[in-house]
Amino acid sequence: MENQPRRNSNFAVRLRQSPSGFNIDEGVWHPVFQKIWSDVLSAQTQKKRFSSQQNAVIPLEHDETGKCIYVKSEEGVYMFTSPGSTQVCGLYVIADPQHTVHFTFHEFRISCDKGGLLSVVDGWELNGQFFPGTEDHPKPAEKRFAEYCGENRPWKTQVTSQNVGLLEFRIPVKGEGFTVSVEFQPNPKPCNAVLQQPSGVYTLRNYGQRVNCTMSIIFPETFQILASSVGTQSMPITGRTMDVETGIVKKCKKLGSEDYVEVRGGDGLDPSMMTVAEDFCGMDSVPGRSSVDVACGNSAVRLVSSGKFENSVTVSFDLLMDWGSPSLVCPTLLETP
Repeated sequence: MENQPRRNSNFAVRLRQSPSGFNIDEGVWHPVFQKIWSDVLSAQTQKKRFSSQQNAVIPLEHDETGKCIYVKSEEGVYMFTSPGSTQVCGLYVIADPQHTVHFTFHEFRISCDKGGLLSVVDGWELNGQFFPGTEDHPKPAEKRFAEYCGENRPWKTQVTSQNVGLLEFRIPVKGEGFTVSVEFQPNPKPCNAVLQQPSGVYTLRNYGQRVNCTMSIIFPETFQILASSVGTQSMPITGRTMDVETGIVKKCKKLGSEDYVEVRGGDGLDPSMMTVAEDFCGMDSVPGRSSVDVACGNSAVRLVSSGKFENSVTVSFDLLMDWGSPSLVCPTLLETP
């Protein structure tokens, strides 16, 4: 019987670091991933709470093109049985922003000596980029992975730090695979989140901590600031405190502020690798009249906090429809095959 779990082995690290190794680098970000994402959005009305008594096992199968990239927003029991392919597959799971993802394995058989391996990722990975980025995640990079192979199922439930989690796996032996339960649990202080809907209103908070929090949307977006309290503090006035509105201040990072908000856009998952369209700070409770338009495959709002202030920012967002003069354009989004 083979030993497992297999954590941070040289083999596994080499797989992750290699461009052709154990990461999802199929070049599927726009043509495949966003198509699957659209299917997820269209299925939202059919979403149901998970119940082990009433939910059947959901098989994960290769699609008509032979790819095995899955995006799921529902709790349930998922099963993968290998057809004998050496392809690296990915089960991307997303919950509501106020929840974390829990993976519990029931059946597990992946031969180590045949090159099989499964990695549970705290967050998402694609093309070597991660969400949350390495600068923004509460855990160091080496603690964000749990890697397994063998015949015994991982006994410990794996819990993510935010509303997204990923199973990356390569199972070359036909008939081998795994069965895993996916459950969502409340997160009282959400920080990083991938949003499922392309339009809405969302508030980022640091809860007074020294953290960076990001909301990410896998679409070109237009953002409007509805309210901001970033890098400001209450002023004592005649025995009581009062919030003094400064209005929105632009280019706060250049001015030396440790607390600010960035609107970013890019082609991958990692916010730190995206281009900044605009940054600001200050206190303003009146919705702004101008918008920040991001013409990129992935749009993000990132709240950077020093821990000295109770920061929060509320933004409205919607699909970018007017491409006349966006604040930021990613050339790859405009490329045609």
